[in-house]
Amino acid sequence: MDSLASLALATESPKEELLQRPPYRRDEYIISRKMVKIILGVSFYQIAIVYAIVFGGENFYPEPDPKWRFERAADTTFVYPGRRFDWDSSPLYEDKLSLYGPSRHLTNVFNVFVVLQIFNMLNARKINDEKNIFAGIFENKMYLIIWVIIAGGQVIIVQLTGRVFKCAIGGLPWEHWVIAIVLGVIELFYVALIKFIPDSFCPQLGKKQKNPFANEDQNVLSLRKKRTQSFSLRNAPAVNKEGSGR
Repeated sequence: MDSLASLALATESPKEELLQRPPYRRDEYIISRKMVKIILGVSFYQIAIVYAIVFGGENFYPEPDPKWRFERAADTTFVYPGRRFDWDSSPLYEDKLSLYGPSRHLTNVFNVFVVLQIFNMLNARKINDEKNIFAGIFENKMYLIIWVIIAGGQVIIVQLTGRVFKCAIGGLPWEHWVIAIVLGVIELFYVALIKFIPDSFCPQLGKKQKNPFANEDQNVLSLRKKRTQSFSLRNAPAVNKEGSGR
């Protein structure tokens, strides 16, 4: 998925705004404040969602089919936990794994995570806090084709592969797909809000390089600087006492 996503983003053609952008300085950070802002913001959202489903999904994530609630069907409408052992090391899904295959709980964890990445591909099209992430999207047919291939591949993996990719046998119900898609749409609005945060609030990562010409050590650049200054002095026109050149 990462390889296809990188290929899709690499097919974005350069825009006129790119030519009007000032060049980067030689001492520019590789990871800018803007990049840190988006990376940390998206990471917090995705980690919060995925961890909540992993560790608390049995308390809030709906399960429409009573069959997959097992013995909890009479007490709750939430998904049966997919952890093989409970917190006290007693068997939980362990005794059901061989008969029913991978759990719907952990299949949803996998599906939600991938769907969040698919939607984040749309955010990654614009890296300079542009508000409209869909601008020019239909001009890049290759991007759209790869995006559809990734989304379609995820549907096939979850719904049809079963034990091959350790997904729930028979796939997920449409209700679970709606939840994953809604979380992905919310991510788009969430990132749009993050863009209003000033870059100065974010840390810079990396070691800032010093201007090599400002270094007084006897290295190649400092010698070149001194040689240039010496050459300029030798070739400067002589000035007489009246201030005029020869």
